[in-house]
Parts: sequence; C-alpha cells; structure tokens
Amino acid sequence: MPAPSLKQFAVAAFLSLLVGSLLTGAFLSGLFANAQLRGTDFLFTDQNESFSGSIVIVGIDQRSYRELLPRHGPLVGWSRALYAQAVDRLRSAGARVIALDLFFDAPGAEDSGLIDAISRAGNVVFPVEGQGPGVFHPRPGVVQVFDVFVRATPRIAAAAVAEGSVNVTTDRDTVVRSLPLVLESGEEVIPSLSLAIISRFIRRANILDQDPTSATIYAAGRTIPVLDNGRMLINYSGPPSSPGVSRGFPIIPFVDVINGSFDESLVRDKIVLLGLTIRGIDEFATPTTSTTRMWGVEVQASAVDTLLAERYLLPSSRTTTVLLIYAAALTGAIFAVAARPLNGISGLAASLFLYLVGASMSFDRGLLLNMVYPPAAVLLGFTATQGYRIFFEQGQRQLVQDLMSRYLSPSISQWVLQQPGQVTLGGETRVMTVLFCDLRGFTTLSRSMEPHLVVSFMNDFMTAMTDIIFRHDGVLDKYIGDEVMAFWNAPREQPDHAALACQAALDMVREIDGLRSSWSQHGLPPLDIGVGINTGPMVVGNMGSRERLAYTVIGDAVNVASRLQNLNKEFGTHVLTTDATRNAAGDRFVYRPIDQVTLRGRDEPIRVYELLEQDVLKDSPKL
Repeated sequence: MPAPSLKQFAVAAFLSLLVGSLLTGAFLSGLFANAQLRGTDFLFTDQNESFSGSIVIVGIDQRSYRELLPRHGPLVGWSRALYAQAVDRLRSAGARVIALDLFFDAPGAEDSGLIDAISRAGNVVFPVEGQGPGVFHPRPGVVQVFDVFVRATPRIAAAAVAEGSVNVTTDRDTVVRSLPLVLESGEEVIPSLSLAIISRFIRRANILDQDPTSATIYAAGRTIPVLDNGRMLINYSGPPSSPGVSRGFPIIPFVDVINGSFDESLVRDKIVLLGLTIRGIDEFATPTTSTTRMWGVEVQASAVDTLLAERYLLPSSRTTTVLLIYAAALTGAIFAVAARPLNGISGLAASLFLYLVGASMSFDRGLLLNMVYPPAAVLLGFTATQGYRIFFEQGQRQLVQDLMSRYLSPSISQWVLQQPGQVTLGGETRVMTVLFCDLRGFTTLSRSMEPHLVVSFMNDFMTAMTDIIFRHDGVLDKYIGDEVMAFWNAPREQPDHAALACQAALDMVREIDGLRSSWSQHGLPPLDIGVGINTGPMVVGNMGSRERLAYTVIGDAVNVASRLQNLNKEFGTHVLTTDATRNAAGDRFVYRPIDQVTLRGRDEPIRVYELLEQDVLKDSPKL
C-alpha cells in the first residue's frame, strides 16, 4: 500500500472535523441521552461486596413471611411488637445504626412497645418519603421540593434519632441511578436516608450546606459532588441479591433476628438496614440489574455505601466530552487513510478497546466518560474517510462488485468481497450440489423465430431462472444456450446446500407455469423445463487464465447432474435427482422413485428420483 498523500490526510482532517461537529451538536442537544445512560451501566463491576464492609441488611424475605404467617398473619397486619423485638435484638448485638425502610404512618396497638424499643436503642433512623411533583429549586438547584412528606406517626418519629428521605430518581429508561440528597417541603428541609445514616454512624452533626458556584453539597463532614439538579449518582458495588443469595451486602432473614438465631458478629458496630426483600415488592431496575430487579432497601444500602466509602461518581464535563469527540473522530479518520482496511479495522478496534479501558479506569476514580459519542466519533470518522476512499479512490472495487452480482446472489457477492482469500485460483474439493435447467424444445423452435424474439424470450427465461437461483443463495455458473447451470456450497459454506437447490428447482417449475401464459400470447407452444440435481464431491475455484477466469465446478458429480437433466425428456418428468441429494436435503421434500439407470461414461447404475411438490403427495396416494 503506497504511503498516504498530503491530500488524503487533508481530507481525513476535514471529514473528522465534520463528524466531530455533527456529533458535538447532537451531544449538546441531548440526543441519545438514554443510550449514554445505558452505555455507562456496563462499567459497574460485579465485585459482590460492598466498598465499606460496614453495612448489613435485615430482610423481611419470603421465608420470614412463611414462618411468621401462622402466628402473626399477613405482612400488613404484623404486630409492631415484632419490629420492637427486632430493634432490641439488633441493639443487643451491637448495631451502631439501625435504619428502618418501613413506614408506620398510621397508629397501631403496639406503638408504645415500638417507641420504647426505639428509645432504648437511641440509634434508629426512620424513613420519610416526599410526595408531589418533586421539582428542583432553581438556585442553586440542589434542593428537590415536594408538596408533602409522608413519615411515621409523630410519636414514633419523635423517638427516632433522625429521619431521612427514601426518594430515588427514576431515569427515562426506568432505571434508578441516583437520588436527591436534600429535600424540602414548606419550611422543612431534610437529608436523604443515606445522609442521615452516615451522620449518625460517624457521629458528625448532619449540617447541610451547598456551594452556590458548583454542584457540591457539604454534609456529615463530607464534600459530596452532585449533578446539576442535586442528585448523587449511586455507585452500585454489584448485582442485586436474590432470595437466599447475598451479593453486595450480607442479608440476615428477619425471622432469624426475631428468633435470636443469627450471628451477632455480623451486625456488631455496623449499619443495619431493615426492609422488604420479597420478590415483586419495592423493587427497582438499576445499572447492575438485567432481569432481576433490586430491592429498595438494597438501593438505599448502596447509597449509604457510596457515601461511607466516598466512592462518588460524576459525569465528565461538557468540555471534556467535546474534546474527546473531536480527538476520536480524528483518530478514526487517520486509521482509515494511513492503513490497509484490515489493519485500519484492527486499529479501530484497538482504539475502542483502549477507550473502554480508559473509561473503566476513570470510573474507578469516580469519573464517568461518555460511552456513546467518542466511540461513535471514532467509528464515524473511520467510516466517513474509508467511504471517501472507496467511492473516489477505489471505484474499480465497485465495478468488480457489479460484475460479480451478475453471477452471485447479493449476500454471497458481499461475502466474497469481505473474504477474498476464500476464493482461490487453484480451487478446492468440496461436497456440493449442482443444478442444470434446460428449456425443452426451444432450440428447434428458435430456428423459425425472428432473432429479436429469440433474444427477448431467452432473456425472460434466463432472468426468471437466475432470480430464483439468487433467491436461494446459489451461484450462477453459466448460460449454455438455453440451459442454466448453478451450484451451492461455494464460495461460502452452506450446510443446507442440497435443500436450497431442491427448493430452487421446484420454484423454477412453478415459475415456468407463469411464463407459459405470456409466451402463448406470441404464438409459442407450451414450453417446459427439465432440471437435474446432484450432490457430491466437486472441484470448485477460479479456472482459466489470469486474464480470463471463470468461477466454476468440475467433476463426475457435475456430469451426473447434466445427464439427469437430459433424462427428464425420456421419463416425462420435470426434476430428477439422486440418492446423494435426497439424503443431503432431508425429508422436507417428496421424492418418487423412477429407476436405476446407467449414465453415459459410468459403469455402475444409480437410483434416480423425481422431486415433487408437497401437494402432489396429497393428490397421488400411489406415490
């Protein structure tokens, strides 16, 4: 390959600038925002353990429900004495913070016992849920405002050491990737449940403050980067847990806590979140979920884990993303102009891989690189430049493709262009299927016809037969007078080559029925066709001189198919084939045994079958 010229580099630079500008405009206008969200989701690793190692979940799971049902009835009617007992057990085991992801917003008969247990513990955090439109405060834009807060009854809430919001943000694709850290309703401002838990855990006053010049919140002794609308991205440490299988956080069944049959060392000096872990209740899609959704209490635990380990996430700035877009587009364009196509594609793949590695490393440091536009830029930069080269610099390739399309179906023609090394001059031996189709009686009839009519009728016939061959991914070998030759299983391997040839033959018989009506209008007698099909080893390849080649097949199996085509006139049949084709094509077709014949040039007889349509079997019970 000659060295690229200065003009080619100039074209590459121009095209990369054009691609970069188009993608930058799309990025700044917010197009494909959902794709970007999805793109960053796969960066979350499946480490199956929390970042901090200080969080435990007590789950009201299916087993707990099943074992407690006989004594306490349905879940909604469980006595609050049960929850008081759980709080006492966890306090005795040494839990540093106990957070309930459960609402007691209506008075209950055993409220006093629960309140006493909460007071004894002195470390219980209760949930609050903001309800209403949830709009964001315009200045500085880090407070989400709700109409009303739903919370525990005043007596229960007063016993808690703190309250926090369990609100999460669902993106347009229904995935929970973030939550608001500061919420407001009327004159009341409260933190998220995760912030309230952290404040209690590290024993720092939960003083909320915010930087009016940047998207930053200061709380619980931490500087927390947030999105422009005050939401914190949750850094999930792994996929969701499932019944009986804990992933990121240890999960203790609620009934084990009630019975005192759990390992107390698991909760000692830990944050304990108590919530529902029953499938179908309080579940969310997250970046780490596929078909299994994550329980709400596990989402809250992940938010606490993000804050406790200070593993914050923040998208790259717009400026950074725009620079990456232009750099990626230029990289793709240079690969297209400076390397052979295969090497260019390899370089392109390497660039995408390196970007993925860089994005993964940046993710580990809390920076989310755009996973849509820079990769798209390198691909489009390469494609645009390579397209220019193909269109303006490699016009001969298109000419070759046009030429091949006359002999190969579009799909095989494209395959040959993509796999040129698969078609060799010397050829190779393969088991293939070959077909010969002849228009009976036309040679004699053509002697009495005007030349232009001969050409017209032959073109109609050849076009119809060729279309059928291509429709079934066959290769048109050649036209021999009023005969068509085609084969299957080369240059591309086709496991069902025999079946494709048989179906093509049946379609040819049907097609000739339609052509007869057109020909009869010109005074032609009802012409018919004969088709011969055989399967066997053949030599296939480009044969001829280097100046003039023909991609064809030769061999004894080819001769058999040609002889069978001629036998149709003798037996009064349309399509004849052999045991080899019948066995290769399978039982999806109907075959009628004809005879054992000894073909010219062969010593051993072969069994010959007529290939029939399926409906012939219904009309001819003797077959």
